[in-house]
Amino acid sequence: MKLQFLYSKNKEREKLLSIYDEYQWFVDNGFSIVLPKFYAGIYQKNKNNKKLFTKTLNIELNKIYNKNDYQLKNEKVKNNWQKIEKEFFNILGDFKINIKDKYICHISLYGPEGQFRYPNTVNLRVKTSKDIKNANETIAHELIHLLIYNKAKKIKLNYQQTEGMVDLFFTETRLKIIFPKYKLQSIGIHNKKLFQKIKNSPR
Repeated sequence: MKLQFLYSKNKEREKLLSIYDEYQWFVDNGFSIVLPKFYAGIYQKNKNNKKLFTKTLNIELNKIYNKNDYQLKNEKVKNNWQKIEKEFFNILGDFKINIKDKYICHISLYGPEGQFRYPNTVNLRVKTSKDIKNANETIAHELIHLLIYNKAKKIKLNYQQTEGMVDLFFTETRLKIIFPKYKLQSIGIHNKKLFQKIKNSPR
């Protein structure tokens, strides 16, 4: 498998700490994000003291972290992804895109549904049964972000244009066989001419 699934208490702590700096933005913009019940309270109490926030976060996370829960969800997601991984990369292999030998997927119960970190990391939320049901689509979406990252940067695509390009991989290529129910994002700008450029321009 190209995708390696990982989880740990340390990684979960890092994830929750990284949200600290963006938390107010998420709240102000009504962005859908899942957090532990204690998060809002300790944020309000320590929003001007990250050191104290970190200390309290460690204490609270230790109380609720359940390794077995992560292990079970990790297995479920990994098994589901294994069924489509080969076909997914084969389809994308038809285009002028650099595909690495290995990618990492960090399993988390918190944050947005999916995120990516260039060059090779995907963050996946698996809190609810819906998260797990959508996991293959979320992983695929974030991997495409990684695969087109340099091309999108080179032609200076903005956030909406980039999301639009990722969407079109699902609806304008054979990926629609794997993901027949994929819905275009309302925030995305879906420019098919630009999509052909991204897909077929030299690496």
